[in-house]
Amino acid sequence: RPRHGASHNRLRTPFMSQTSKEDADAMKANTAATKIQANFRGYRVRKQLKESTQRRRQQQQNQQDQKRNQQQQQQQEHMKPKEHLLKRQSTQEALEEKSATKIQAGIRGFLVRKRQQAVQAAATRIQAGFRGFRTRKLLKQNGQ
Repeated sequence: RPRHGASHNRLRTPFMSQTSKEDADAMKANTAATKIQANFRGYRVRKQLKESTQRRRQQQQNQQDQKRNQQQQQQQEHMKPKEHLLKRQSTQEALEEKSATKIQAGIRGFLVRKRQQAVQAAATRIQAGFRGFRTRKLLKQNGQ
């Protein structure tokens, strides 16, 4: 009993053989593209996990800083300094808070630009890898 598709093989023409080869090459290209995409997705997930961990640590640090600041404020309130000292201190704190906000905004912008550059570089590497793969494949086909 002939195998499934065996009659198809007996009727194969050079055109059908070429089509099958093109189909096989297309499957290889799809497989290569899938592997490249999987690698990039893995890279992206690892990077997001790292960034998430860093954010969580930063949040914990911020909470500790807030707690420390609250304790310091409670100590200061306990001492009950003179009113003019309180006004000067609140003005200084407002200035420090405004300065800290500007610094944080600058850092956030820097990190966003840096992250975008990394994503762009990764995409460029993936594209270059695929183009090289495709070029080598075409050269190999033309050489045969």
